[in-house]
Amino acid sequence: MRYLDRDMWQEVLVTIKGQKVRSLLTMFGVFWGIFMLVILIGCGFGMKKGLIGSLMNLSSNSIVYTPTATSMAYSGFNADRPWYIQDRDIEDIRKKMGRRLDYITKANLDGFRQIGSQQRSGYYQTAGVTPTYYIDIPQKVIYGRYINDTDINEHRKVCLAGERVVAELFDHDNPVGEDLTVDGNVYKIVGVITHTNENISVGFFSQDCVLLPFTTEQDAFDHKDRIGMISVGLFGKYDLGTANAEISAILKQNHNIHPDDNAAMEVISMADAVSVYKSTMKGVEILIFIVGLGTLLAGLIGISNIMLVTIKERTKEIGIRRALGARPRVIILQIMMEALTMTLTAGLAGIIAGTWVLILLNNLMGGGTDALISRPMIPPAYAFGSLFILVCGGLASGYIPARKALSIKAIEALRDDK
Repeated sequence: MRYLDRDMWQEVLVTIKGQKVRSLLTMFGVFWGIFMLVILIGCGFGMKKGLIGSLMNLSSNSIVYTPTATSMAYSGFNADRPWYIQDRDIEDIRKKMGRRLDYITKANLDGFRQIGSQQRSGYYQTAGVTPTYYIDIPQKVIYGRYINDTDINEHRKVCLAGERVVAELFDHDNPVGEDLTVDGNVYKIVGVITHTNENISVGFFSQDCVLLPFTTEQDAFDHKDRIGMISVGLFGKYDLGTANAEISAILKQNHNIHPDDNAAMEVISMADAVSVYKSTMKGVEILIFIVGLGTLLAGLIGISNIMLVTIKERTKEIGIRRALGARPRVIILQIMMEALTMTLTAGLAGIIAGTWVLILLNNLMGGGTDALISRPMIPPAYAFGSLFILVCGGLASGYIPARKALSIKAIEALRDDK
């Protein structure tokens, strides 16, 4: 007798249909388990893309330095002394880093200033930046161009306007070439920018601010030789830890800061930020698998329980089949096929339904990369892996009850009156 002949499958289907409500409820448990597993994995990967994706597009080998008040008295200076990075610090850092240096970004954050167009005005964040600022902050140019080296060298009175600033001050989306006033000074708009990841910021979001060339900002607000923040980017093959120690020593020595006063400046490593996000997401992934597999296991246990009940009800039938010469492996195979049929049917339906929900979520989110969850989708390897777990679980859910059925002697099964 062939194990997978038509008669066996017809018998499997008849057995399942004979208990429609019970079978459907059991299959729903498996369906819900795999459905939730697909949704959780898909959203987990979408969250990973949303949180880490934009970070990976930035410089991952850079360090940001922001001066804060000193916390220790040193070299005749009291504690709580404010200080600023200066041009001589930049030159010393360039000399020390040598070929390791990729770029140095300078920025001054000026808080809220009165910004106006010909139509209306309001108060918005302003800052002076250098052309490499876009490397460290997730942003993009919608219209026009970004600040360039010529703007810096010639102290040009130009600016970048945030997308939201433009929406509130102008009657159209593209004001490139028009004038914008900042505290009464007139600047020509050369570009419109927006933030590309609202989970990452340094004091403000690009769509809410007006950016000036760094040298122009120094002229306008009397910030000569005063730098509020720098970002030092190294080429990828060089170690940030060593560079950080050298740069910190330069800044502390130039400004008479105690060598152990680590509170005198805020230091942020992009590599550390990426590492923290990755570690966080690894924990999220583990939690997703635990919750998802737990839900799936509950469904598989339900299948096993229902098979035990079904076999209990079919004790006499099994006894008759054994008395008529049915081989034990044939009985085991049929029971396992019943469990596997319910498991695979419900599991495939759950994977398909979960995938469609993820596609719907992706369409609703517009497929963008600036959201907390970006392009949620389950990788094929995970889908096939879940299906493999289902197959193994389905076979196990049928095998255990089948062995229990064969433990009953044929003569005792025939006497069963239930």
